[in-house]
Amino acid sequence: MQYDFQQLSPHDLEILVRDLLQADWDVVLESFKTGRDGGVDLRYARGGHNLVVQVKHYVRTGLAGLLRDLKAEAGKIPALKPTRYVLVTSVSLSPANKQAIAAVLGGGLASSDVLGRDDLNNLLGRHREVEQRHYKLWLASRAVLDRVLHSDVLTQTEFQIEKVHATIRRNVQSDAYPNALDILDRSRVVIISGAPGVGKTTLANMLLYKHLERGWEPVVIRRDLAEGQKLFQRGKSQIFYFDDFMGATFLGDRTSGLLRNEDRAISDFIEMVRASPKARLVLTTREHIFGQAVAASERLRQVGLNGHKVVLQIGDYSFAQKAQILYNHLYFSELPGAYKDALLRSDFYLEVVRHPKFNPRLIEWLSSFSRIQAISPGEYRDFVRNLLKDPSEVWLHAYDHQLSDAGRSLLLTLYSLGGKAEGVVLQPTFKKLHDARAKRWGFQRKPEDWATAMAELANAFLRPTGGNAFEVLDPSVIDLVNAVIRRAPENAVDLVVGAVDFSQIERVWNISKRGVKGVRAALVQGGESIAAAIRNATSRSHRLVELQNGTFLIEWTEETRFAAIVPLADAMKTKDMLDLAKSLGGDMSSSWRDREMSIIDGVEALRALERVSWAPLQSPTLKHELIEQLLKQAQVSCRSVELSEIVSVLDLEEPRSAANLAVLRAAFENSRHELASDIDECRKEDDFNGLRGAYELFASTLGVDVSPELERLEEVYAEYTDYEEQRADQMMDEYRDRQRESGHSEDSVRDMFGSLRSDRAD
Repeated sequence: MQYDFQQLSPHDLEILVRDLLQADWDVVLESFKTGRDGGVDLRYARGGHNLVVQVKHYVRTGLAGLLRDLKAEAGKIPALKPTRYVLVTSVSLSPANKQAIAAVLGGGLASSDVLGRDDLNNLLGRHREVEQRHYKLWLASRAVLDRVLHSDVLTQTEFQIEKVHATIRRNVQSDAYPNALDILDRSRVVIISGAPGVGKTTLANMLLYKHLERGWEPVVIRRDLAEGQKLFQRGKSQIFYFDDFMGATFLGDRTSGLLRNEDRAISDFIEMVRASPKARLVLTTREHIFGQAVAASERLRQVGLNGHKVVLQIGDYSFAQKAQILYNHLYFSELPGAYKDALLRSDFYLEVVRHPKFNPRLIEWLSSFSRIQAISPGEYRDFVRNLLKDPSEVWLHAYDHQLSDAGRSLLLTLYSLGGKAEGVVLQPTFKKLHDARAKRWGFQRKPEDWATAMAELANAFLRPTGGNAFEVLDPSVIDLVNAVIRRAPENAVDLVVGAVDFSQIERVWNISKRGVKGVRAALVQGGESIAAAIRNATSRSHRLVELQNGTFLIEWTEETRFAAIVPLADAMKTKDMLDLAKSLGGDMSSSWRDREMSIIDGVEALRALERVSWAPLQSPTLKHELIEQLLKQAQVSCRSVELSEIVSVLDLEEPRSAANLAVLRAAFENSRHELASDIDECRKEDDFNGLRGAYELFASTLGVDVSPELERLEEVYAEYTDYEEQRADQMMDEYRDRQRESGHSEDSVRDMFGSLRSDRAD
C-alpha cells in the first residue's frame, strides 16, 4: 500500500519515522518533539557518532513550502556538528528535488540522506511490523477509505464511513485497538467495556470499519440478539455489532433487576459465533452493568466473557494523552490560524488540557469551526474558558432559540429520568410531560411532536446508546437544564405535574434541597396539582431506582412509599401533602396484618417519622407500631446490616427500653449463623469496616460477646489485604510502565503544539 501520510499529524509522522529508522538502522534514537527543537527531531549520539535526523511533514504546502523554510533551517546545521545529517519529509521527491534540498542545506549533505514519501513507503514495505503497529497510518488511509466507500456490503447497514474515518485521524494511538482486534481475530468475539463517554463506540466502529475494508458484511443489531440470529448465515463473512448490549438486555422495563432467560440468549449467540470461522461479534457495555450481570449469572461466567473483554477508562488518560487529544483535534480541524494562535499564545492550551472538565467531546466542540464561527478570534479564549467553566452557557442560546416546545419537553423529560432512558420509558414519559406543559402554557401539540423532538435533539443534545436507549450527549447538557430550572423554577413544577415515575419528582425535590432558589416555593404554590401528581406517582406498584450498578425498576413497599413522602410533606406543610402522608401511614399500618415487613424499609420509615418537625405530621402511635414490627421481624431472622440499623435507630438507653434490649439480644443469638455468613461476603474495605463497626455496636449496645465473629473477620481481612497489596503493587508497576512509555514532559507538550502556529508550514 502506498501512503500520502495526510492522515498523520507532524507528531505522528515523527514517531513513525523514529520507529522506521530504528528498525532499519538497528539503533535507538533520541526523540526531540515537534516544535522548538533547534534543528533536531531525532538523534543518535554514541561512540563518536552524532547522527541528526530532521522530520518535515509539509503535506499541505508541498515542495515549495519545504524549500522556503529549509533556507532558515540551514543556518542551524553547523552548530549541531553532525557526523551525518538526514532529512525526512512526507513530500514526494524526485532525484532533482533531493539535489535541490541538499544544495539549500549545504554542509556536504548527500542527496541519498534526503528521504521523501517514496522512501518512507519503501521502508514501510521492508518493515511490516512497524506498519502494523502504526494502525492509524493504514486504517485512516485514503486507499482504505475508498475501498470501504465502494464496498457493495454497505447497503446492509447505516454505518457512517466518513465520520469514522475522520475520528481515526484524530485518535490518540494506544493499545486498545490492536488488543481488541487481536481478541476478535483469535476468539471471534470481543466485548468493549467502560464508562459512558469513554470511547467504546469509537473503538467498536474502528473494528467494524476494518472488517468492511476486508469485505465483510456488517450486521448492526438494534434491539436484541434474536435479530443477529435471524441474519446469521453460516459460511458468509459477517461481523455483528451490538452497542450497549447489556444495557438493552438487563435494564429494560422489569419488575426486578434479576436476569431471566437473557443470559441464555447471550451465551448461545456467542457460542454460535465462536463456532463459525467466518463470523465475528463486537459488543459494548458499561462496566458496572457487565460486572453485575456476570455476578448474577452462572451461565455467563461459564461462557468466559472476561476473556473477551477490553476495558476502556477515560480516567486513565495521562496529561500527555489529553494533550495529544487536543493537538490532534486542532491539527485536523478547519479552524483558521488565528483561532489556533489564540490557544497557543501564553500556553493557553495547557490550561485547557489541565481543566477538570476536559473531555474529548468538549474538545471536539471547541475545535469545530462550524460551531464557533460566530465567535471572533479575539473572543475565542474567553469562549473556551466559559465553555470549560460552565458548558451549559453554550447550550442556552440553542435551548431558547433553536428548539421547539416539543424539543424542550423531550430534553426536560430525559433530564427528569437522570439523563438516560430506554425508548419504551422515554416516549410515554415525554407524552405526559409535553401534554402537561402544553395545557399549562397554551402551545399547540401535533401528532409528530415526538419525531420532531427526536430529530432536533439527536446528536445535538442526546444520542442513542443502543437497544433503543438514549442518554444526554454530554454531562454539560445536565448543567444546561439545571441552569434552565434555576432561571425559571416554574419548569420544576412542570416536571412534577408531568411526572410518570416518582424518581422524577424525587430528582426535582433534590434540586430544591441543594439550595436552588425558588424551586420549593414554586412547588408549594402548585398546591393541589403538585399533591395530585405525587399521589399518582406513589400509587404505581413499581418505581425506578438508580443504584451504583445501574437503574432498576423495583417494587414499592408501603414503608418506602411512606418514607419518601414524609420529608416532602414536612417541608411543604400543605394540607394536601399532610392528607397524603397520613393516608400512606394508614395503608402501611394495615398492611402488616397480611405481610412481613422488610427491616431496612421499616427502619427507613421510622427514621423519616423521627425527623418530622411539623407537629400535625407527628404520630407517636404509628412510631410505636413501627418499632413493634421491627422487633417482631428481628426475632425471625436478620442480617448484620439489618440488626445494626435497628440498634442504631432505637433509643436503647431510656429506662423503658429494657424489654426492647432483651428482644434484640435474643435476635442476635438467634441470627448468629446468618450474621457470621456476612463475613464471607465482604468484597472491599468498606464492607469490612462496616461489619467491624456493626459488631462493635452490638457489643457496646447489646452487651453480647462478639469475639468469635471479630476473630473470624480479622482472618478474612488479612487474606483480603494480602491480595490487595499484591494488586496494588501490580497496578503501580503498570502505572510506572505507562509513565515510561508516555515519555512526555510539559516541555515536550509545548514543543508538540509549536507545530500548530500559523507561521509554520509543517
